[in-house]
This record gives sequence, structure tokens and C-alpha cells, in this order.
Amino acid sequence: MADVNFSTPMFNIGGIASGLDTNAIVSQLLAVERQPQVRVQQQQRVEEARQQALRDVNTRLLNLQTAVTGLRDVGTWGDTQSIDSSDPSKVSALRTGGAAAGGYQIAVTKLARAAQMTQGTSATAATADGTLTIKVGSGTAYDVAVTSGDTLQTVADRINGTSGMQAYASVVNSKLVLSGKVTGAANTIAVSGTSAADFGFAQTQSAQDAEYTLDNVSKTSASNVITDAMAGVTLTLKATTATAVSVNVGAPGPDSQAVQGKVKAFVDQYNSTLDFIRGKLSEATVPNATTDADRAKGLLKGDPALTGLLAAMRAAIADPVSGRPTTTQLLSQVGVSTGATTGTGALSKDAIAGKLTLDATTLSDQLANHFTDTKALFTNLTGDYATEGLAQRLGGLLDGWVKSDGILDARIDGEQSTIDSLKKRSADMDVRLAAREKALRAQFTAMEQALSQSQSQGSYLSSQLASLNAA
Repeated sequence: MADVNFSTPMFNIGGIASGLDTNAIVSQLLAVERQPQVRVQQQQRVEEARQQALRDVNTRLLNLQTAVTGLRDVGTWGDTQSIDSSDPSKVSALRTGGAAAGGYQIAVTKLARAAQMTQGTSATAATADGTLTIKVGSGTAYDVAVTSGDTLQTVADRINGTSGMQAYASVVNSKLVLSGKVTGAANTIAVSGTSAADFGFAQTQSAQDAEYTLDNVSKTSASNVITDAMAGVTLTLKATTATAVSVNVGAPGPDSQAVQGKVKAFVDQYNSTLDFIRGKLSEATVPNATTDADRAKGLLKGDPALTGLLAAMRAAIADPVSGRPTTTQLLSQVGVSTGATTGTGALSKDAIAGKLTLDATTLSDQLANHFTDTKALFTNLTGDYATEGLAQRLGGLLDGWVKSDGILDARIDGEQSTIDSLKKRSADMDVRLAAREKALRAQFTAMEQALSQSQSQGSYLSSQLASLNAA
């Protein structure tokens, strides 16, 4: 909120009789009386800055919560399979579920395609009103109104604008062409209706099924995208083959690279969040601040709740997970730690601050040799802190802070109540100061009038005395 500024009213002329700058005097008096309001407005801006700082903390914690969610995502730790095609330009393969590992041979002799009908007459426009009825395969028949004089493009636009139509219309070489949207031998195009004869549609491309062999077993498909040939695999036929294309499905197993990626994302976000909150906790206040920027510094310095949050976060990282093998009870044993804070070398400031490091080699080894136990360190779900994994411990802690009715939400709402109260106080002061200005100006106006009257009377008496002396 901008500070209220009381300025001289228009057409106000002060000090005519007294010679005093009464406008300046009123402004100075009001400036003194405005000081309580100035302090209220400054406090309002301080509370707004504190509220924004809390919102920034909330944003960082939400980002950390997202990284924690990635750690406990079932997909992060689930089995994956590699799948490769020896010639993906002819046959590509995509894993969609659990597939039988091994090699497969696929040969393609025909690709599926859609039907096409082309205008057989030389007409450039409809010669009569009527209706075209278009049907693709066993689907719905759609009626398209045609008006005498409609150009070929107008008819094409009407066909394309018909919702649900399974054929496209276009004008090619001054001919109206219908192209099916659906491949497969059963999806022929049928055209009938009162105006069909105007264009004389004839089939120029027949619909056909794809024909291929899977390990020398002949198969057909209405589509080039085949989902029912190999369980858990979608094949896409792109071209006919002179020799069979090999598709190899790997043995199922965890994706170590995906796990490491999620762990690294967590470590990076944890460190970023830690840095930000520690910065707020350690930011010094500015004594006798004279600017809003200085008054906004150190508003969360030493905040006990945030200090407690950091301590709880560090404990969630450092505390052992009970009930696990002795070699996988601590996150440090799988490569996630604060590093060494002591030793013969230089101390690590990051380690002392509690920032995490990721030893990718150690994590990779543990995933390869002790996958289940390593997974439990991150994701074990028991409902008991002592035996829970990191994602459950930290997720539960963060949820209490960032949920809609959580700790930060309550504090941000509390700041808003304080801000609203300060705004009201300032508005009430505006009313009182406006009344005070009006009273002061009335007093000075009355003084000027009295002085003016006194000066007029003095002038009159002086002129009378001068007349008597002259006589």
C-alpha cells in the first residue's frame, strides 16, 4: 500500500492576512500526526514479505515432495524389458506389458490400407439438389446434403464437416476423392444417394488387410498396428520385407538407470530445499532499517518450526531402517549420505550443513546385488517410523507441512489475517486524518478571517484619526 499523502487542496490560498504559509504548516502538522499510520503501513509490508517468504518455503517443500513421490512410485522399481527390432524402418516393436523373453522372426508381405473412391464424371459442381450417403465397412451410413451448384470443394467440406464420418474428402486434379480413415479389407467405401450419379464414384484403391508371418505362422490384421500377435508387445508394420525382421525381447528386471535417476533427482531437490531454508534461517535482520527491502530481511531468522523441520528431515535421512540386513540399514550404505564431516582432510561445509551426496557406483552395486533390500531402504511401507523407508518417512513429514490445512497453510493464513487487520487500521486512520486536516484548515481559515477583519478595522481607525488631525 502506498503511503497516504495529504496535499494542499485546489483553490486554497493560505496566509493572505497573516503572511504565514498556512498550507505548509498544515502539511507539517499532518506529517507528524501521520507517523502512526506510516508505522502501520511499514508493518503491513513486513508481514506481506514474511507471508511471501513462507510461500517460497512451501514451494520448495512441494518440489521436494514431488521428488519423494518419484522415489516411491511403483514404476520406478518395477521390472522392465528391453525390446529391439533388427530393422525398425520395416517393423517396430514397443513393450506394453510383461512379454515372453526371446527372439521372434517377422516377415511382412502386405501392409493394411484403406479404400479410396474417385469421382468418375467430369462435373465441376453438383447439378441438382440431393443427398450423398457414405458408409465405410459395417459402420454407420452418413447423409450429406448437396445443393445444386455446389462446387467440388464445397461438397468435400460438407463431407469433412460431418461428425463421425469414416472417410476424408478432397479435390485432386479436379476430381472429388473419398479416402477411408480405417484400414482393412472389410472397410470398403459405399456411396449411394440421389446425387451419387452426379459424380459417378468408382473404387480406385481397394481396402486390404496386412499379411505377415510370425515365426513362419501366417497371420492377417486389419491394421498395421498389431496388439494381439505377441502378449505385452505392440508391433507396427511399416513396409514389406525381403527377409524376416528379428524382434528380441530381453529378460525382465529392474531398471537400475531409472532408479538412479530418481534418487539423483531427490538428492538435488533435497539439497536445494535445505539451502533455501537454511538461508532464510540464517539471514540477518537490518537494525534501524529505513527501506522496505531492508525491513524484509531476516523475517524467518531462527524460526523454531523451520529449524525443527530441518532437524526432522536430517533424522529421516540418517536414522537406520530397522529389520533390514546389517549391510542395508542405512542410506549411506547404498550411496546416499552427507559425506565425511570429520577426518584428516579439509572439512566439508556441505556435509556439516547436512547436504547429501550420491555415490552412483555404490548405489549401482547395491541395486545389482541387493535390490530388494536397497528398495526397502527407500520405499518400505509399514506405518512405523523405525521400519519405514525414506520415502514414507519424509513423505509423511512433508505432508504435515504442505497439505491444504497443514502447518504452512495455517501460518500463511495467519499472516493474511494480520495483513487485513493492518489494512483496516490504515484505512481508519485515513478517515481520521482527513477529518483532522479539515479541522486544521478550518481553524487557520478562521484565524485569517479574524486577522483580516482586525486589519480592516485598524485601517479604518487610522484613516479617521488622520482626518481629525487634518481638521
